[in-house]
Amino acid sequence: MLLGASALAMVTPVRAQSAANPQVRVEKNLEARMRDGVVLRADVYHPATPQRMPALLQRTPYSKNPQDANSLYHRLASAGFVVVVQDTRGRYMSDGVAVPHDEAADGYDTVEWVAALPFVDGRVGMFGGSYSATTQLLAASERPPHLVALFPSASYASRYDMVFQGGAFYLADGLGWNLGQAVDARRRAREPRADRDGAIGLSPDERRQLQTTWMWALPLDAVTALDLRRYAPGYFDMLAHPSFDAFWERFDVAARHGRFEVPAYHLTGWYDALLNGTLRNFAGLRAHAATDRARRNQRLIVGPWTHARPTTSTRRIGDVDYGEEAGFDSEALMVSWFRHWLGGATAAGDYPSPPVRLFVMGENRWRDEQEWPLARARSTTLHLASDGSANTAAGNGRLAWHLAEGAPTDTFTYDPHTPVPTGTAGAYSRAPTDQRDLERRGDVLVYSSAPLDAPLEVIGPVTLVLWASSSARDTDFTARLVDVAPDGAARALTDGILRARYRGGRTSPELLRPGVPTEFTIDVGATANVFLAGHRVRLEVSSSNFPRFDRNPNTGAPFATDSAVVTARQTVWHSVAHPSRLVLPVVPR
Repeated sequence: MLLGASALAMVTPVRAQSAANPQVRVEKNLEARMRDGVVLRADVYHPATPQRMPALLQRTPYSKNPQDANSLYHRLASAGFVVVVQDTRGRYMSDGVAVPHDEAADGYDTVEWVAALPFVDGRVGMFGGSYSATTQLLAASERPPHLVALFPSASYASRYDMVFQGGAFYLADGLGWNLGQAVDARRRAREPRADRDGAIGLSPDERRQLQTTWMWALPLDAVTALDLRRYAPGYFDMLAHPSFDAFWERFDVAARHGRFEVPAYHLTGWYDALLNGTLRNFAGLRAHAATDRARRNQRLIVGPWTHARPTTSTRRIGDVDYGEEAGFDSEALMVSWFRHWLGGATAAGDYPSPPVRLFVMGENRWRDEQEWPLARARSTTLHLASDGSANTAAGNGRLAWHLAEGAPTDTFTYDPHTPVPTGTAGAYSRAPTDQRDLERRGDVLVYSSAPLDAPLEVIGPVTLVLWASSSARDTDFTARLVDVAPDGAARALTDGILRARYRGGRTSPELLRPGVPTEFTIDVGATANVFLAGHRVRLEVSSSNFPRFDRNPNTGAPFATDSAVVTARQTVWHSVAHPSRLVLPVVPR
């Protein structure tokens, strides 16, 4: 076990004044010895005062060195916190071998080490987004005695559900992330004398190859780029476990919700790829955390943002401007949160804010709420219908408030050689892109409502119940919810995917019977959007979203082993016997 005093005895820190703020001292590479003897290193920022202060800890695999004289870490130290930023195991300045996301034990040990530092008053909060949200949540599930509060942004509730969304593999993010981590590991092996205190990543040429070559490679488990199997073997561990099993249980935050004892402020964006996980963590901890205090003090904010941390200037995603209110000072919120829980009071009362704050797109305004999902939202059904040709936006696909007459099916061919492109996207992010170019493709079915007579407010999780058949033994079906303006602009809101073999659940794959109509329930994600009067609700249905997700080869072979692909003839059914339907959480106006 880690002991603060013994770890401190081994520290030989380098002390420096911050050039940007002489009131902040920086100590480089303080050593914390984990319970198995491995040394992890951290930089510490603290006000130039002898007074002991509460600490804020971030654990990151992306390099603890911001290479910025006025970084967030300096600003948080200026606000009255000791800020500790640690390279996770096997990354940059820390020793050991990285096992991605296996961060619970190291998180516990590091929290207790930080609490024992001579300039820390024993109270520790944790902060950060994405992987650094994972390090918080897994540490908190181990209940370190000196951990007081969390501020996780963009978190997952189940790593499996992040990696295999609906059973489809998150190819662009998964391969890109692991290649980026391999760069650091490869440098460690090839250049042992290199200065590792600073982030490195793929070169411009390597990024081009990722887009044009590596993400297209088949089979998936034969990728050789950058000696990936040697330097980031965790990528192949994921591929080897396409169903939820014991491998994924170690990273299942939701299964540990009942162990949490601390308040947490959850932050995410409507276009964050980890939106669903963040929503699940908030709702799950509010219902199941170990103490009443922790349950009462879960907070959630969701804005018109991507995976990146929002600032006061964050008001646009691509061509969509959400207005002045969309900008948000997440740093000020975090400081307020931690001052409340780590301030002088020994038993702080509940944090003074509503449990939920949502930005409602369309009308572009903030809304305070009491829960997620909203209790007053009503499941409202729109039925898929057509005259037999819903292909492209120029087809005759319809969304009807009641079962409508018409041809019972629509068909398209899914060819993995020419998948439907993801379009504009960033790392772990989606975008409200205009869908009109994609809606010209014959392998995209488009179903639209009539123009709305009055605003339609949709807030919550969206579901598509799709009756479909395929010529293949396994294939994918995708769904995307779109807001169509009177001028025809088609703004993507949220989307989802389901691998057919996982229609019965993530632990029980079952191949299809070709040609047999089958019911698929597709999680289309969550949104908060008012479809304004004159706008139309639109649903797109297809079988690929590449490279965000891997292409289903349509063969039914074991995952990641196909070196060739085949086409599939897809049929979408909509009739009394096979009522395909879009289910929206509609909030009464």
